[in-house]
Amino acid sequence: MKRHRTAITLAACLGLAGCQMGPRSMIVASSHYSDAVRVAQSEQLLVNLVRLRYRDIPVFLAVSSISTQFEFESDASIGGNIVSGGADSAALGVGVRYSERPTMTFSIMGGETFQKRMLQPLKTPAIALLAESGWREDRILRLTTEAVNGLKNAPTASGPTPRHAPEFETFREASRLVRSLTKQRLIEFEFETRREYLSAPLDASQVEGEDTVSAVRAGVEFEETPSGKLALVAEKRRLVLRFSLESDASPEVARLRELLRLEPGRRRFELVAQEDSELDVFEPDQVLGEVAVDARSLVGVLYFLANGVHVPQEHLDDGSAVATVDARDEPFDWLEVLDDLFAVHSSKDRPKGAAVAVKHRDYWFYLAADDANSKATFLLLMDLFSLQAGDVEEIKPVLTLPVGG
Repeated sequence: MKRHRTAITLAACLGLAGCQMGPRSMIVASSHYSDAVRVAQSEQLLVNLVRLRYRDIPVFLAVSSISTQFEFESDASIGGNIVSGGADSAALGVGVRYSERPTMTFSIMGGETFQKRMLQPLKTPAIALLAESGWREDRILRLTTEAVNGLKNAPTASGPTPRHAPEFETFREASRLVRSLTKQRLIEFEFETRREYLSAPLDASQVEGEDTVSAVRAGVEFEETPSGKLALVAEKRRLVLRFSLESDASPEVARLRELLRLEPGRRRFELVAQEDSELDVFEPDQVLGEVAVDARSLVGVLYFLANGVHVPQEHLDDGSAVATVDARDEPFDWLEVLDDLFAVHSSKDRPKGAAVAVKHRDYWFYLAADDANSKATFLLLMDLFSLQAGDVEEIKPVLTLPVGG
């Protein structure tokens, strides 16, 4: 009878414990999710650069949602000793395990708005914003521009890899001078805030209170002109190249002024879009009072950097990727254009310790972990992509994957 009571008591304890057991804590490490998104975005951008080098169609995906499920498993055990004439003993074991199954859902970035933003030239305010955020000016100009004051920065590389070497030598010389002179503090890029008129002067009687409110909402305002009339004005930030007083004695500065055809004696030159500038590309002797920027489109930037992908020789031999040649029909090395800016290496085996790696056409393509310049340019490209693409239409979700899979 005593043994029977012992068994009943143990069973009750087991049932009670089973009812009360649950995970003490379920800590969801958000860093795991952010790492998964970071890897997904980095791999997507890199594989699209590789695809463009091979003239394959790129596909851009956006992470539209992250979700997770928890699965629980429990087990219980009971053991003990029944001692005749003595006290019985019992041991109860209860265990609960849970697993986390996070998933990411991707959507295709597409639609008319996205395509237009990919194809339209970058605006000088966007280029200036990148400079203001701390990126090196020479890196920004090399990445985003096809020409500056008529100096060509491989404009044919803004599309599929050309068969003939692009024109870039004088631009490359100028960009190196910019870097050197910036380090010497003989030149600098700075921002000026100016109030600019957006409308012709209007009689005060033509401006009503509702017009004033609407202007404020739009970020502009009416201001009285010297003639006593009202005009719409707005504050705008302009990127300016400025030469120091000490720069007059520098041969490097003289060479940069010569390459850019800058007006002698002038110290401040505003960066403007080429279509809004005084530049005449057919007048090589023209002296300029500004820096005219002919910008690439976002897809042009992607194509340009895609030339930094080191294609295996067998793919050049079989025509899978275009081989560029120079004026003597010798193989052209794109490092002449992209040295210390961007390089993607290739390997038959998966590289160890790469910053980011993707597989394409049976080869691994990767950014070397110790290549600080390429990683910096890759980060700048991601900033530029986010800035230019923005919040655009997404096509319905097409792919859901486990975070770790």
